[in-house]
Formats: sequence, C-alpha cells, structure tokens
Amino acid sequence: MQKNHYSYTVYADPQIAQTFDCDRFGGKIGEEIKLTQEKIVFSTLGDVKGWKILDLGAGTGRMTIPLLEAGAKVTACDASSQMLEVLKQKTSNADLTVSVADAHQLEFPDQTFDCSLSFRMLLHVIEWKKALAELCRISKDWLVFDFPPRHGFLLLTPIRHRIHKLVKGSVQAYRTLPLREVKEEIGKNGFQIVKEDPGFFLPLVIYRTLRSPALMKTSEKVFSATGLTKIAGSPRTIFARRIR
Repeated sequence: MQKNHYSYTVYADPQIAQTFDCDRFGGKIGEEIKLTQEKIVFSTLGDVKGWKILDLGAGTGRMTIPLLEAGAKVTACDASSQMLEVLKQKTSNADLTVSVADAHQLEFPDQTFDCSLSFRMLLHVIEWKKALAELCRISKDWLVFDFPPRHGFLLLTPIRHRIHKLVKGSVQAYRTLPLREVKEEIGKNGFQIVKEDPGFFLPLVIYRTLRSPALMKTSEKVFSATGLTKIAGSPRTIFARRIR
C-alpha cells in the first residue's frame, strides 16, 4: 500500500492524535453525535456481552470503549499507533486488545469475530472495496460500518471543502461512496443487509458551527418525518449479517 497516503501520514502525527477527541467530539454537538451513534449500534445489536468484536479504524476508541463497557471483548485496530496510544491511556480494561493493522490486509483467520465494526474508515482508505472485503472475511456473523453516500448535500463536498480551506487553512480529504456499489460488495462477500440508518440530513459541520443540540434534534426530526433523511442522509450506517 501507499504508505505516503494521507490516511497513514496524517494520523501518525502525535499532536493530531492527542487533540482528535476534542476536535471531533468536543462540545455538546460532538457528544450528541457520539451518543446518537452508540444508541443506533446497541439498539440493533442488542446485548454484546461476551462477543468478540473487531473495531477497525478504532482510532482513539470512540466505539471501542462503549463496547468494552457493554461487556464485549474488543480488538481495536488502526494504522496509527499514535491514535491507539491515546486509546490505551483511556482504559485498562482486560478485554481490550490493541493492534496496529492495515485495513487492506488483516492478519486474522477467516470468521474470527462475532462482529466486525468500523466507523469513519472506508471514506479514508486507499481501496475501500478491499477493506470492506476484509471486514466481511473476518466476521462470522455481524458487519457494521458507516460511510458517506454519494448523494444529497454531499454532492457539494468539493465546494464545501474549498470554503473550509479558505477559512481554516486546511481540510481533510475523503471520498463519498456510491450506495449501489457498496451494497453490491456486501452481497458479493456473503452478507445481507438487515438495517440501514440514514444518518443526518444536514452536514454535521453546520450543526457544529451553530452549536445547538436542541436545533439539531428538532431539525433532524423534521427531516426524518418528511422522508428527506432517508433519501439524502449521511453518514449511512449499515448493519448486515452473514448468509454464506
């Protein structure tokens, strides 16, 4: 793999690793986004006590720690040892295994885990189909991941990034993925989708700028009721189970 790709180099920066949680999930909006994600996961998977779960692209442990607290045995993998160091500083849970890994080539036997899970990863990797195939290969039952589908407000992503760069001076690159292709790859790898959560209708950057959890909840409730979120929401979270 191209180790000079930003997905390897950016998160290898110790300063970025140390400030990642504050930058992404700091404040009331960040906390609300995090809690919403956890609610979706646990309401779908149910009781995960005793499950062996792989959290791929675990980073600093956004989902790893809630899974550990729910009684799961979690293997947290990430390409960045610096991000994983931050995770290890957060918890000494004996059910946690930490491993530096490349999402394109995981060193686990087939169907090692009860569930393979990955958030905010596929949009960054070099070859998303290969990474998704690896997520499927190592799970014997559940597959859970999210991604920004190529529709709705995300069609404006290039424009939004240019504006962000003018204001902030930098911007993180990532791709949107075609929903149809994602679903095709899931089927090719022996899984069947059992649930999709469409995410948020408005880009999260808008809510972070406005800093109003109440406005976010009210707005998204309206968008969901009118069907807009189902059509153009993001990030879309996929829940699938192995069928062969």
